Amino acid sequence: MEHVERVLAVLRHKEPDRIPIDMGSPINSIHVVAYRNLLQYLGLGDVPLVIWDRMQQLAEAPSVHEAILGMFDVDFRHIRLNPPKLEEVKFISDDMYVNEFGITFKKTGYYYDMVEHLKPLYNAKNINDIEKYEGPKPHEGRFKGLAEIAEAYRERGFAVTADAFSGGIYELALWLRGLANFFRDLKADPEMAEALLDKTLEIHKEFWEAYLNEVGDYVHVVLYGDDYGLQTSLQMSPRTWREFIKPRLRDLVSFVKKQAHVHFMLHSCGSIRAIMDDLVEIGIDIINPLQPRAKGMDRRELRWIYGGKIVFHGNVDIQYVLPRGTVEEVEEEVKDVISALAPYYIFSPAHNIQADVPPQNIVAAYRAAQVHGRLVKMAKR
Repeated sequence: MEHVERVLAVLRHKEPDRIPIDMGSPINSIHVVAYRNLLQYLGLGDVPLVIWDRMQQLAEAPSVHEAILGMFDVDFRHIRLNPPKLEEVKFISDDMYVNEFGITFKKTGYYYDMVEHLKPLYNAKNINDIEKYEGPKPHEGRFKGLAEIAEAYRERGFAVTADAFSGGIYELALWLRGLANFFRDLKADPEMAEALLDKTLEIHKEFWEAYLNEVGDYVHVVLYGDDYGLQTSLQMSPRTWREFIKPRLRDLVSFVKKQAHVHFMLHSCGSIRAIMDDLVEIGIDIINPLQPRAKGMDRRELRWIYGGKIVFHGNVDIQYVLPRGTVEEVEEEVKDVISALAPYYIFSPAHNIQADVPPQNIVAAYRAAQVHGRLVKMAKR
């Protein structure tokens, strides 16, 4: 099978010749520290790196990027928006900047974190303050050249993904307003919360319409990220999620699928078992990451209930096995994930490969996926 044929087989809930392998998106790339270590391990220590996601410190080595994807037999290629204009971003210092949404970030350790009290709507008092906020607008520079890149990937036989350009409707609301303020609004001033969610939904629709107008003819999957889970539960009650988030997520999924013939992939960390039925109902095609150590996210139970209804993506443990396990433990983890979730499964670490993951474990995980991914057998739900 060609790469794209393999991916489409799984998306149609059919048996592929091998489980598809993914790498390179905002939720399954490599931290700059781990990437440097990987390059040294591969004998490429002098290759320069480019950080393409400042907040998460995700990096690539442009000169060898395709070679590494080829070494791991990755079936996907990812399309990302071009950076915003220089005037849309303000660099305060080497470790502090303001992004195009007006959110201030400060480097603390390995990443850039948001500065809570400097969020654009942190001090908003009423709905009028929400309505006056003007987020970034899609403009030609963000999309220039993306269609040609996507078309070239498709012609080479890859499955093409249009990657998320921001946090989702809910996440962006938290990022603009502040977590404590937003959760207070949900209970004390629900109209305020509704107004902000409507604002972030509008921003997403504007960007996705322009984005898919440019690349929609060549894209197979749209990646959208919106974290709803904690380690032990949802971030809010299922009832509250269904009241505030679900109708807007349903609206966005429907809107995106009207723009282009694409499969919709949701990235949502943590324990989201309580809303899995809802996600299937509103048309989510692929769910990532199935965080394996989060409560209620047992891979075999989820596969038994939802196999054939949705495609699973990720699930390889990055909390313990990838950073701290032996090569043998990594191989066993990959083998177990595939045996539990195949054939409704796309291989990927559960999230970005972090700074503390040793390079031999990265190589072991992707090699194991290539080997054990060929032992795919259809099984009844």
